[in-house]
Amino acid sequence: MKRLIQLIVLSSVFFLTSFGFQSKKSDETYIIPLAKNISNLSEIKCSQFIDHFEYIQLETNEKCLIPNDYRVLILKNQILIWDVKYCFVFERKTGRFICEIGKYGRGPEEYQSSFIAYDYNKSVIYSLGWNDNVMVFGLDGKYLRSFPMPPPTRGMEAPSFMTLYSCLPNSNIVGSHLNILGIEAKLLTVFNQKGEVIKVFQNKNVYPKRPLKMLDLLDAKFYYMENNTYFKERSNDTLFKVTEKALIPHLIFEMGKFSVPYEYKWWPPEERKKVNFILVDNIFENGSWIHILAEKESVEFFGLYNKVTHQLNVDKNGDGIPNDIDNFIPFNPKYMDVEGNLVQFINATKISNWFKENNSKNSERINVLRNVDINQNPIVIIGKTKTINLTK
Repeated sequence: MKRLIQLIVLSSVFFLTSFGFQSKKSDETYIIPLAKNISNLSEIKCSQFIDHFEYIQLETNEKCLIPNDYRVLILKNQILIWDVKYCFVFERKTGRFICEIGKYGRGPEEYQSSFIAYDYNKSVIYSLGWNDNVMVFGLDGKYLRSFPMPPPTRGMEAPSFMTLYSCLPNSNIVGSHLNILGIEAKLLTVFNQKGEVIKVFQNKNVYPKRPLKMLDLLDAKFYYMENNTYFKERSNDTLFKVTEKALIPHLIFEMGKFSVPYEYKWWPPEERKKVNFILVDNIFENGSWIHILAEKESVEFFGLYNKVTHQLNVDKNGDGIPNDIDNFIPFNPKYMDVEGNLVQFINATKISNWFKENNSKNSERINVLRNVDINQNPIVIIGKTKTINLTK
């Protein structure tokens, strides 16, 4: 996957190499030998972990045209597609357009950013308001209410504010702090819907202030998998489960000499091209499998970890995983739905071109896409996962 690196010009530094707090141990910690297996590749095909595919054509009209850059959340009955200034809701089974969530702008009930978190407990969307507040919208697009956030510390001496958010199972929100000057004392803050701080996870591994100019805004990421919230930084080899009381190690990636150093987040693009670190770009987990999207020296890899046998297979990803189920375009998932199925959004033009080159393909499931309009919204491909009996 070609990583989208966002760099901004600042006389600053960003984030820590490792966590400076004591983390609680868990019986559900998986060790992923990524460095060993990325040098010992094995062939991966879709039939190894997918039972069948589902193809959904999203409705296309002037009210729901999806730009090139977007993010996705696939629920049981809805598909949410958003960026800063819009959030569209489609029906999960048919692709029918349902509504747009709120509006971007400065007016009443208008947001600054359309989507910062989804509350799986209450089935509502949290948007960022303009007054240090969170705006709440229903899946029908209607504005419901607003609640305060812990106020940021502004100014250039010691700014402190959150940039990424996720919702915990009890509807409290956790936010990660941007370490602009390298002296940020907070890593994560958990707060309730009164704006009250419940817990602060301290950032004890601050970095001395230095006149560096590049700041990687994609260094940290939240995940919501198996009804839990997780957090990982690029320069930390551990994925942590987040609760109100502790950060619990869940996945530990054995990177060896290929581990990303703390300083990497400040390196300019030309320096990044010279290194051979393993970069974990995405993680998907369900009851049977852990899927890993990674890259090394601009080569993309797909990792498949069996939670029963504890075996990891890694293969080059390239254009995707061979779809030997429907003999269709290689599967290149970038998302996971709430049921643990991997999901790809694919451009309609690519599908149209594939049929021109493979006119004799007659699979019943893919034939519904044969006459797709190249101007329509992306096609959703969902790989229904194979379930493994974890008691084996």
